[in-house]
Amino acid sequence: MHAHRWLHAGGFAAATALFGIALFVLLGVAASTIARGNAKARMFHETKEQMIAQSDLILNTLLLCRTIFPAGDNGTGWHVPYPATPADGTVASLTCPGQGTASIWSGDARAMAPRRLPGFSAWRYVNDTASVRISATVTAAGAAYYQDLLDAVAAKVGPAHAVRSGDTLTITLIQ
Repeated sequence: MHAHRWLHAGGFAAATALFGIALFVLLGVAASTIARGNAKARMFHETKEQMIAQSDLILNTLLLCRTIFPAGDNGTGWHVPYPATPADGTVASLTCPGQGTASIWSGDARAMAPRRLPGFSAWRYVNDTASVRISATVTAAGAAYYQDLLDAVAAKVGPAHAVRSGDTLTITLIQ
């Protein structure tokens, strides 16, 4: 009878230990899921803020270009004090009208060209009869996460200036 109690007590202890281990594993999985969710939310917010800051930097650099070279003429006939659309279409290739061939991003008071954000193309630039605008396109086409991110940036910039169409966000800087 003593042996039976010991086996019964041992079985209870083993069951309790297994329950404790299972609970510990379950809590670990839950904590890991929460941490992943928080990291994803933090990355979403940081990328959104970086995109907004980069678009502001581009706009301010264009305005500085216009201020430093008020007589600049891009030779296109539209939005003449602002850079013409560069051959490769990227923001990194912009030159101020009136500055010659030097990059808009060079000089004492200039910032560096915005870096390409993970998951997106480099910023593109267009100066045509309609407007001066920039755009960024998701490199993982159709990814809902990135489309939601572009929607959040467009909402923050404002519907009068920013719109998402498919996997591309376009921000109109000057009309």
